[in-house]
Amino acid sequence: MKNRVAILMVVSIILIMALSACSAVKDVASVNDLGKGFMTALRDGDTSGSWDMLTTAVQDEVGSTEAWTDFVYPRNFSNWNFTNTQVENDTAQMDGEATLGEETYTVVLIFDKVDDSWKISGINFALKE
Repeated sequence: MKNRVAILMVVSIILIMALSACSAVKDVASVNDLGKGFMTALRDGDTSGSWDMLTTAVQDEVGSTEAWTDFVYPRNFSNWNFTNTQVENDTAQMDGEATLGEETYTVVLIFDKVDDSWKISGINFALKE
């Protein structure tokens, strides 16, 4: 009887870990898709699409879609490459580089999970030295 209980406990723990891992993989994939979609929207000048990818807190900070257009216009990066994606609970971060003309920028995108959907909550583009 004790062996059955022990085996049941081990199997339960393994199942819980497997389900957690599946959820983590799904979150990493969702964050990667959103980050790449965001950079594509910037490249293509899709201000409406990229605006919809932002948290309401970022939208409030920017102020208006017109102000967002002013932000997006000079940031139409031709190429980008993300080298790191981290997800922890309901926050995530992608790090990489992007090219604009002859210049290379470091890129950091921060994400928050809002109502089971990932949104961009922070953006940092810095000229790489």
